[in-house]
Amino acid sequence: MDGRRIAAVACGAAVVLAAGLTLVACGGSGSSASPTPNYGMNVGVNDTDSSGKTSAMGVAVQAGGQVVLVEPDNPTTGYQWNFAVPLGVTQVSNAFTGPSPSASPLVGAGGVRTITFKVPQPGTYVVIGTYARPWESKQPAKTVRLSIYANPASQPAPARVFTQKDSPGTFATDVGTTFVVDLVENPSTAYTWTMHLGPGLTLLHDQVVTPGQASPAMVGVPGQHLWFIKVEKAGTTAVTGIYALPSEAATKNAADFSLTVIAK
Repeated sequence: MDGRRIAAVACGAAVVLAAGLTLVACGGSGSSASPTPNYGMNVGVNDTDSSGKTSAMGVAVQAGGQVVLVEPDNPTTGYQWNFAVPLGVTQVSNAFTGPSPSASPLVGAGGVRTITFKVPQPGTYVVIGTYARPWESKQPAKTVRLSIYANPASQPAPARVFTQKDSPGTFATDVGTTFVVDLVENPSTAYTWTMHLGPGLTLLHDQVVTPGQASPAMVGVPGQHLWFIKVEKAGTTAVTGIYALPSEAATKNAADFSLTVIAK
């Protein structure tokens, strides 16, 4: 499946809980308000409201911190969550929480699965989770792709991580802000992203992160292409991307990713 068909989940709001966990709630796209940075020592990603068979999320966390992922789960159906964790990331806990007790409890009702990953060192990592019955050979009922950018303390944090779900969208921010565009890319299909930055935007660096070092091995599974972009000047500009074969990129008119940036 190529990146055009990935039903990415936009992580569009963040709130700081009393326990010190920054919770990234996955919601809609296109907001013109400048979001709270999804960045801290402990970042939570709530994916329980997502629909579709595939979710793609990106978060930034301080190196040495933790990312807590919450997914819907119902063990009574025989489905199980399994996570391919790359080198440099450690899964430290995995717990199921059933539905709250009530006067009329529902037999077989589902709950949530909470998985905690620790990221000791700076870097960019991709965690892949699959929700499937172990005895079935068909495609998983759900696949989750969580890319984690662990920022060193000596560098400024990205203000936001944008995924496919945020397109088309608008990002209102300040000059000097750094943000990340994180899109699914699968070189094995020969499709690649061609990204265009408008005036006032500078590409700090880009990188492709593949799940090839994950355990178990995920042969042929798409990776993530990340662009780290800095806002240099005030005004309205844009980031646009085309996902196509190299021979088709120059002639393709419609953008597969677009983000308007309003800097002040």
